[in-house]
Amino acid sequence: MNNTITYDKPFKTNDELIELLESRNVIITDKEFAKRCLSDISYYNLINGYKNLYPINSNDEFNIPIPFYEFYNLYTFDTLLNSVVFKYIIAIEKSLKSKIAYIVSENYGIYTDLYDPTNNRPNDYLYKKNYRNSTQTQNIIKDIKEIVNKSKDESIKHYKTNHNHIPCWILINGITFGSTIKWYDILKPDKKELICNQILPTSLLNMMDKKEFVKKGLTILRKYRNNIAHGHKIFVNSIVEELPKRQVLTISNNLVTDADYRRGIGRNDIFAVIIIICAMVDKRSKDLFLSEIINIFNAFNNSVFSSGKTLLEMLELPNDFISKLEQIRGLDLEK
Repeated sequence: MNNTITYDKPFKTNDELIELLESRNVIITDKEFAKRCLSDISYYNLINGYKNLYPINSNDEFNIPIPFYEFYNLYTFDTLLNSVVFKYIIAIEKSLKSKIAYIVSENYGIYTDLYDPTNNRPNDYLYKKNYRNSTQTQNIIKDIKEIVNKSKDESIKHYKTNHNHIPCWILINGITFGSTIKWYDILKPDKKELICNQILPTSLLNMMDKKEFVKKGLTILRKYRNNIAHGHKIFVNSIVEELPKRQVLTISNNLVTDADYRRGIGRNDIFAVIIIICAMVDKRSKDLFLSEIINIFNAFNNSVFSSGKTLLEMLELPNDFISKLEQIRGLDLEK
């Protein structure tokens, strides 16, 4: 009996990968450069992440010749853009954690029993009655304690060893962005409104609209953050949550139009992420963020790709996208 298995994805050397690319209609004029790229980036991240931006046949061959350097340019753009977006999402995550820690500590104290499964002690800042009366509350508090008990965070380990309690501002740094959002979600309405007004200080929205925008905006940021951390491409959007249209049009001062929104612009795409970040950071940070984003787009936007499309068209963004960013930079979203 022959137990030999023929695997459909065998290992290939970089020379073999170059031959494969050429057989797929990729034009390689500098093979040494191509080999260095494949050594640094990997075939999967460099080619597979962007191949669907081009017309391709059933044999996985490009219908038109594609210069190798286009994949490298797309990867470089994607990496630069992701790094900026990731940096500011982390800043918003830290800001949310700080705000929750302050309000919880101010109102409910600095002690929690990580090993109490009942969460039924009034002197515990994770006492279940401190939070919204919901079937989710007990599970969320339980999950937070489990995460912290398993955490390898140095600050938490230090407090467990050297102090008689772990205050909220230490504990919250040991949990994920997702768990932090859930913690925010179970806050009682008055506490949630305080944080919501701090995160989104604009007077252009009423409290109900603010809450909806913050909840959906944080969820979208968390999913983009996780996608970036796992190497997913900014070109690929599998997020189903959408920003509400009224808030998007209002916050963007109608720079995102009703027609734009109907086409998917500002719902959960990169433009939506930019709007969320701009709305949730202070003016100075917003200006710095937009300057970085605009510089990256300007560096690549003059390129016309083999598909005949510009970078903006590849991303399905409007031709006046950069102009819209310039105008958003001029808006005071804190009023």
